[in-house]
Amino acid sequence: MPGPLPRAKSNAWWNRGWPYRVFLLRELSAVAVAVYIVLLLLLVSQVREGRGAFNDHLDLLENPLFWIIHAVILGFAQLHTSTWFRAVPKSMRVKLGGRAVPPEAMIFGMYALWVGASLVVLAAFLVEW
Repeated sequence: MPGPLPRAKSNAWWNRGWPYRVFLLRELSAVAVAVYIVLLLLLVSQVREGRGAFNDHLDLLENPLFWIIHAVILGFAQLHTSTWFRAVPKSMRVKLGGRAVPPEAMIFGMYALWVGASLVVLAAFLVEW
């Protein structure tokens, strides 16, 4: 028998190996992206108030520090998305014609949809500007 319960737990569980660190980074990435979405929603609310308030926020967004923050948030979003794409085939089996779709094909398909959606959004912004 292993011993009495509850067992002592370490506060440095994430330091036991690389998969634990990636898991922790993935969870932190969700928090970072959520905070970024709140900031974007605040910017949208400023747009509704008028052009002057919006211009003040545009000046703030052009600061080099915010470019670094945007790059970090983009990296977190990409980490979160790629780990999600790799987890989907393990949790969901898709059958086509009575045969299971290979996990690699599912992951490739999700990446292709991601790139396609990004190109559609980019095209919409380029046409608008």
